[in-house]
Amino acid sequence: MPIRPPALTILALLIVGAGPAVAADLDKDDKTWLDEVRPIMLPDEESTYKDLEDKSDREEFRRIFWARRDPDLSTPENEYQPEYEAVREKADVQYRVPGRPGSQTDCGRFLILLGEPDDKEVQPGEASVLHRVPEVWTYRSKEGGRTFEGGEATIAFDDQCRSRSNLQEVLEDLATEKVVQPQLAYRTGEDGHLVTLEDQLPKASPARALLDSPRQDFPVAIDTSFMKVSEEVTGLVGLIRGEASGLSVEKRNGLDVVPVVVVTSAVGTDGAEVGWSEQPVAAAVQEDGSFVASFGMGLPPGKYTLNAGVVLPDGQGSLATAAVEAPDLTRVVTAADGTTSKVPSVASILFVREIEDIPAGVEKDPEYHYAAYRLGQTQLHPFFGRELHQGDTVSFFYLIYDLQVDAASGKADSVVAFSILKNGRTPVAQAPENPVTTEVMASAIGPVPLAAYPPGDYVVQIRVTDRLAKKTVVKNEKFKILAAEGATQ
Repeated sequence: MPIRPPALTILALLIVGAGPAVAADLDKDDKTWLDEVRPIMLPDEESTYKDLEDKSDREEFRRIFWARRDPDLSTPENEYQPEYEAVREKADVQYRVPGRPGSQTDCGRFLILLGEPDDKEVQPGEASVLHRVPEVWTYRSKEGGRTFEGGEATIAFDDQCRSRSNLQEVLEDLATEKVVQPQLAYRTGEDGHLVTLEDQLPKASPARALLDSPRQDFPVAIDTSFMKVSEEVTGLVGLIRGEASGLSVEKRNGLDVVPVVVVTSAVGTDGAEVGWSEQPVAAAVQEDGSFVASFGMGLPPGKYTLNAGVVLPDGQGSLATAAVEAPDLTRVVTAADGTTSKVPSVASILFVREIEDIPAGVEKDPEYHYAAYRLGQTQLHPFFGRELHQGDTVSFFYLIYDLQVDAASGKADSVVAFSILKNGRTPVAQAPENPVTTEVMASAIGPVPLAAYPPGDYVVQIRVTDRLAKKTVVKNEKFKILAAEGATQ
């Protein structure tokens, strides 16, 4: 069974526009604001802000910054901002040390990001003008809330409110969790300025009207998969399929297409819209008379109601709804001392007809029907759903993240085992173990003709063994093989 070599090492479904190469001169107001939000500002955000040359862009950045942390964009107030400002002021008062406000000490940042500890234990020492009494804080796991390995985490602070240096990454991860609207980004428009927050928020349109008043003028269905976008965002990629008969069909680049607008919306368990997108797409007409278009969006890990639909030029529209759960592909284990380590994870296994290598310099066309499946210079042509026919040939595309890397060699030491199981139990096909020496890896098994496999239920399995981390992760995807058209069983 052939193994396709790695196609890419870094994935990004959401592209954040980079700022100018030369950092701007910040005025007093800019520097003051940076100090005020430093406990929750991410390194990439700070770099982008400092690179913005135009004062109006820095002001727009601030609006986007707070909106990214707003738990409910549908309300006029940002519920998180006054909460943050109150706890920051508390930290400034309680944990001030010489030369630094309390909110910029480790004590202050843990207070802001984790809340009050369950216990504080004062250590031997005497307080003075220059020194605090050292303390040890304890946070305990809570049902329905944050959990810690062993049930609790302890953090020791010295007389300057400093914790161990290896906890700085923990603080950054906690700050990342505060970004609850990752679909809002610091993108640069064609005019060279930041795309405004207003332009990134939903607006009245036929597509928005379809979300507000769902209907099905023609049958549609959706198919979804997940992959990693960043440490805090899981990328949802999907296909929407509709009935093309009776619709106006055009020719573009040799393909029969139906021009549509694809709209998606993800609603959290609290009823708040977490993200949405609206994109014109040249949906490709398939041999069976249906049309297919792709979509993609970034979501924090969690459960959602996904609404995805299409609007035609004549005003017809149809919306499909599905319950989805965006997996956490940045899995972290927290030790009793508060330190964290990542656990390997595997994205959804994608069933694809073709894997196309795109020449360097060829830009992504957002209206291409499989645009959401363009990963770097690799274009995937996915199947819709998990029902294949004996006449199909399929490749299984997979992505692995966060393999442990040896500090000395800079390489991972992992292997990937691939198999197809009949009824989820009996192996009917296996590939040689594939060694992996990078932290992130993308590859594919195939193409696999299905003619040799009898109709029935199957499972494709990816087993990742990280020898350095001493962890094994297994990813299973169910699928069905149907008899070839016209064949008798």
